[in-house]
Amino acid sequence: MSAPAFDRKLPGLSRALDNGEMLSLLSAALRRESKPVLLSQVCSELLKYVPGKRGVVAYHLSSPHAEWHDRRIFGKLYRKDRGQTIFQTLRTLWQTAERQRSEFAMPEPLAYVAELGMVLQDAAPGRALANLCHPDDLFAAMQRAAKNLASLHGLPTAVGEAKVFQDHLHKYCHPGPDALAEAHPELAPLVRDLIATMHADESLRRAEACPVHGDLNLAQIFITAEGAVFIDFDGFCRSHAALDVGNFLVTLNAHFGERSGELRHGFLEAYLAATPTHTLPGLRTYQAFAYLRRAMIAFRLQNAVERLAPVRKLLEAGLALMHAKE
Repeated sequence: MSAPAFDRKLPGLSRALDNGEMLSLLSAALRRESKPVLLSQVCSELLKYVPGKRGVVAYHLSSPHAEWHDRRIFGKLYRKDRGQTIFQTLRTLWQTAERQRSEFAMPEPLAYVAELGMVLQDAAPGRALANLCHPDDLFAAMQRAAKNLASLHGLPTAVGEAKVFQDHLHKYCHPGPDALAEAHPELAPLVRDLIATMHADESLRRAEACPVHGDLNLAQIFITAEGAVFIDFDGFCRSHAALDVGNFLVTLNAHFGERSGELRHGFLEAYLAATPTHTLPGLRTYQAFAYLRRAMIAFRLQNAVERLAPVRKLLEAGLALMHAKE
């Protein structure tokens, strides 16, 4: 993947891809016991790039020290000072899990390079859940992912911005349900009914806030022999646990279709078994919200003719969930 010579909103990107400069920067950033790490070579690779927003760079390290030789780490660049907040959140999660001896697993946050706006993090072990295909592997992966998610939700930490359902509606459903209804009046009754039934869910009022990933899908989960590891915590906040679970269940349905039933059941069963109360207030609403969110994505990205049918289908799926009997 190629990057522009200069991105004014990500001014550190060109330096982050300069292997010679990163050799000294990484040596200083990855210090141990107040001493820089001795690196002999750094090879960079741009993995993801969203102009003006963020970039992800993989670094392959060579070192005379066994701990750092032939090691892969990742650097994620953010606009302005957002990376510093992300890094502080990641470190708090990591340290809380270590202190509590929690089973929650994530790659270690290594350092924040302020002059680049870059968060450095260790590579996630295991295989990406998105790359698994054998039914037995997938079912076992659901169990491990569910337990790791329950462990995240159970971490005793106050880190993260507190958010309620209305906040998620505003963030993830741009430009808003009203804009969808205005552009497609034939869908307005569906939109109004779905929004009204979600807001009427009384269980949201008794749902406690906890640490949530915010955008958990197949690409953010790595599976190991021991469990699961989560990455990409840009959407992290304190909110309802059902936000993560509902979104992931809908993701499974979208990705696996008719084959998703057993996987969804196995994931939810394992998650509930790993929680103290074995209940999940607001799950139906957050599943419906996941369908609304996907409807808004289709509305934004497709033309007026092509988007009508898929948007309608997603709205109907969400509404069917809200009107289904327990």
